[in-house]
Amino acid sequence: MTEHPKKTSSSFNDLQLQAGRSHRSPLNRFRYLLLNVHTFIPILSGVLLIVTGLVLVSISILGFIPPFWISGMLSLLGSISSMVGVFLIYQTVSSHGTFDSLINKAIRRVVDNQN
Repeated sequence: MTEHPKKTSSSFNDLQLQAGRSHRSPLNRFRYLLLNVHTFIPILSGVLLIVTGLVLVSISILGFIPPFWISGMLSLLGSISSMVGVFLIYQTVSSHGTFDSLINKAIRRVVDNQN
């Protein structure tokens, strides 16, 4: 061990490869997103925005609102609401776990570039 102080053992390399892999399955990740309060509320509000937007667009397309300009405005408002809901869900899901991956990358860089 004193001949090569910078040489790592094979068990350390195995441990390093295991740390780089994600052990969460997509089902567990989805479950974690729904059980975490910080992600559940934005996902729920995104779903509600999508549903209300689709309901507004459906009502205006079916013609339940007689003036054409009001129906057109509600259709536009429903479309915007649906797009904002999809973006909110996308933003919540994609930004989840960013901090963990940054820490893991930093630790991996330090271990790889040790003097």
